[in-house]
Amino acid sequence: MTIRFTRAAALAAALTIPAALHSQRARPVEARASLPGAPAADGGARAWYAELQQIQARLQAAHNRVMQDGQVRGQQDAFMRDVKAAMLRVDPGLDALATRVEAMQGQAVTAQQRGDRQQLQRLNTDLTAIQQRFIRAQQAVMRQPALSRRALQLEETLHSRMLQVEPETDRLLARGKLLQSRLLAAQQQASGRAN
Repeated sequence: MTIRFTRAAALAAALTIPAALHSQRARPVEARASLPGAPAADGGARAWYAELQQIQARLQAAHNRVMQDGQVRGQQDAFMRDVKAAMLRVDPGLDALATRVEAMQGQAVTAQQRGDRQQLQRLNTDLTAIQQRFIRAQQAVMRQPALSRRALQLEETLHSRMLQVEPETDRLLARGKLLQSRLLAAQQQASGRAN
């Protein structure tokens, strides 16, 4: 998880799109690294993935410490409430869709237990359309100058507080980004060889 608060994170925090539905789409990175046709250096990809997990755990621990501060947590919670309210003003149907997503989570669990891949695929297709609608509303809201300024202020607050509790934050973020790009390149190379 990237710790710096971004506009994309505003959407993720304001809405609960169940991870269970996403997990049906893609295999984990470590599984991708061992695909047939993967480079012989898939041990390198595994090492990168392990390092990335360690970085994420370290940043998450620092983030958790920052969020124990009631003032920071309150600032983030207020911002998220305002983003959600603004999104509902932009698209009043989002509330019903959020309820639909909650129902989809239960349907996904049931379909997974039954091994019903077609139902899982339908749920994934529906979820993609719902996510796009939320993204459009979120993008419209984040173009509003007042919310955009608040997002930037919150990001700066979180970043400065992260640096206080984890002085290596910037280095860890940069290294994590580099590892993510290496893993993506390795995955794309392995996919190219498999085709």
